[in-house]
Amino acid sequence: MSSVTPYLMVDDATVFRAFLEQVFEAEIKEVVPLAQDPMRTIHAEARIGDSAVFFADSGPTGGRCLSSPTEPVHVQMWSAVPDPAAAYERAITAGAHPAAPVAVQEDGSRMGAFVDPFGTLWWVTAPA
Repeated sequence: MSSVTPYLMVDDATVFRAFLEQVFEAEIKEVVPLAQDPMRTIHAEARIGDSAVFFADSGPTGGRCLSSPTEPVHVQMWSAVPDPAAAYERAITAGAHPAAPVAVQEDGSRMGAFVDPFGTLWWVTAPA
């Protein structure tokens, strides 16, 4: 089964979090601070009903906490797929630029990323 999760880059993740909690009664499942600046968020997950929204702080010029080979990338998509390596290879063949090779993560999941020809950063992942 495949799915796609929106990943929003915002000017202030703390304010955005409060907005989601107030407006949608979102449950914040995870917040990962940026190591160099703990007041900024490099990754967060909000649950709104059965859906997830990922978000993070963008930089002052619209950049992200993480760099990619093609700047600027303002939209990230998180996609759960059966085979991240196959999706990654198909994307590169279709003209995407590599951002992070598919690799096994600490939790045993597999994850990689690419920037499509339109400037969107796609993360492809499969659980352990």
